Amino acid sequence: MKQKERVGINLLKRLKNDYIFRTFIFSALSFFITLAFTIYNTFLGFAYKAVWNTGIAIYYALLLFIRAYVMFSERKFFKEKLNAEQLENKRKKLFLVQSIMLFIIDFALIAPVSIMVLQKKAVEYSSIPAIAAAAYTTYKIIVSTKNIVKTRRMNHISVKILRTVGFVDALVSVLTLQYTLIMTFGGGMDKDMFVLCAVTSFGIWMALVILSVNLLLQAIRPKKQ
Repeated sequence: MKQKERVGINLLKRLKNDYIFRTFIFSALSFFITLAFTIYNTFLGFAYKAVWNTGIAIYYALLLFIRAYVMFSERKFFKEKLNAEQLENKRKKLFLVQSIMLFIIDFALIAPVSIMVLQKKAVEYSSIPAIAAAAYTTYKIIVSTKNIVKTRRMNHISVKILRTVGFVDALVSVLTLQYTLIMTFGGGMDKDMFVLCAVTSFGIWMALVILSVNLLLQAIRPKKQ
């Protein structure tokens, strides 16, 4: 029992003091939360033949793949016991692959965004999931923004990748929240609401594209040098 307590205390201390370790632990937790959202939207998509939920589930699944790819790659690097230069080169390749994948999957959002703007209503949401989604989305935006700012000057590429994916995940959650609120409280969109929904959706999508392009340029630039 005492040994288990010591292990628990050591784990808590490491979580508190080791930012890289904390990043991987919380990324793993975020992976399972996003997996739950993916399964939930997949169920809604098949049960109600809701194209929007199917499209957003596909996007979440692609983000899950990137997270898993980064974490398993980092685990593999650790097992290979690479020196500092080899590890840096491996992570640069990982950064390039992740940047390309993020840029490509941005186009997977075009379908669900278009469906949301056109208000193709297929699923009835109650107020409880809507309020829960609002609270969770607010939390994700605050935490992911704080984390991505914090990692800007870090040299650990894998940590930057995971924090970027977390930020992208949070932005997509804003789209999900917007759709949920429209389906729950909208009661039909008038002209002003239609314009607002179109502008905000396109703005978030463009922010994701700009972020992906910027990451891709960062990943390519060192190789040219």
